[in-house]
Amino acid sequence: MSKLTDFTGQMANIEDVLEPREVKGKRVAKPIYTRQVVTIVGVKTAKSRFLPVSHEGHGIETYIDKVELLGKTRAEFIARKLKGIERRAHMALFRELVEQRTNGDWQEFFTARFGKECVVPDGLCIACWNCSLFGGLEAGRGATFSRIRYFDTYSADDVVECVAMLESEEGMGIGNVIFEDISKPRTAETYHLYEYVKAGTRFPFVTIIESPTLLDVAGYLWAVRRADEHGYGKYSANHGKFDTQFLTVSTGYPRFSVLDMLEWMEAGKLENRFQADAPQVTFDSTREVVTLYGDAIEEIAGRLHEEFDAYLAVL
Repeated sequence: MSKLTDFTGQMANIEDVLEPREVKGKRVAKPIYTRQVVTIVGVKTAKSRFLPVSHEGHGIETYIDKVELLGKTRAEFIARKLKGIERRAHMALFRELVEQRTNGDWQEFFTARFGKECVVPDGLCIACWNCSLFGGLEAGRGATFSRIRYFDTYSADDVVECVAMLESEEGMGIGNVIFEDISKPRTAETYHLYEYVKAGTRFPFVTIIESPTLLDVAGYLWAVRRADEHGYGKYSANHGKFDTQFLTVSTGYPRFSVLDMLEWMEAGKLENRFQADAPQVTFDSTREVVTLYGDAIEEIAGRLHEEFDAYLAVL
């Protein structure tokens, strides 16, 4: 059998994982664990200004998150931001697929199949594919645990090289404030300053999906690329656009971390470790480890519509 066949053979059945269960007359995602995982590894490269901010600024100034790590001061890209943006991209994809495959309105579909609309993050249905994968909570009704695991990541370069800040050549970015009177001199009341990560900065990442179906993996690959165009970080409507390179998709837990990837990038050997013909990374699994590269990853993404139709049939 081909590696692709071996890989799909280790995925859980949609009806075992994604078919909602009945709890007191309401539909809720199943709390299931198949003891199987898929690990997705890649590198995100900023193609516009990126503002990874998880705290309040100071006065009119906003500073990106930074951390001292492996001998450098690095821009920090927290897992919570990654997950939040990609969850919304995944839900948007879900709704689009529903309307394409049913020729109906997604709101009517959700109400009929899950008992309510699913609004991220304030009105989760805790029964749909999105809630099954990313988790959710509805007060007084129940909760689903996330099956997808994100990890904080960090810039490959020192902030001196990859961040525009007060003391850098570019200086801090300048943003306008609404209701500015252009007939008057600019003051602290009419603008704000912000640091930003420069285009071209790379962030390695590792994401793990537990109890994965093939639909989960294909949907994640699509959602990441949609999130790349939406943007991550503060002011993401205009900033934080990325290109994502998927290095590998593998069954099993990784025997390496984002920190290892940063060291490999420092040595200029990251891509060499993910060569299909001679990989230098390992994964742990009680089953045979199946690792995909390049075109095989695109073939998995190409199964999205087929697997979504199977999901609709189960519902």
